[in-house]
Amino acid sequence: MWSASSSDGSAITDFVLVAFPILAIFVATTSITFGSYARVVLLDSTIEGARYAALADQDIASGIEKTKKLVAAALGPGLRVDVSGNHSRIGSVESVKLVSTLGLTFFPGSNLLSVSSVATRENEY
Repeated sequence: MWSASSSDGSAITDFVLVAFPILAIFVATTSITFGSYARVVLLDSTIEGARYAALADQDIASGIEKTKKLVAAALGPGLRVDVSGNHSRIGSVESVKLVSTLGLTFFPGSNLLSVSSVATRENEY
């Protein structure tokens, strides 16, 4: 039979053994959720920037700037996003490709999140 004095201090041990896994699950879930959200925002911003750069009266620099503004508006101005772009031509079709890279310091496994988008360039007539 257990006496009252033999279980003294077990509440602290129980708290640590329960709180640490719950905290780890919470941090992992939060990181995965924000990483997924950041990827979706980055992809959508890159698609919109490529579409904008593919307009007849725009260039790649304006598409890059549009992408950076959209990412800053959605994720905050503190995150660093690198956007690069280029033109390519296959036959008579000209396209614009933008590649966006976002540095995520808290996301486990990788510090970079990279997406790309291609849009067909409009011609001026």
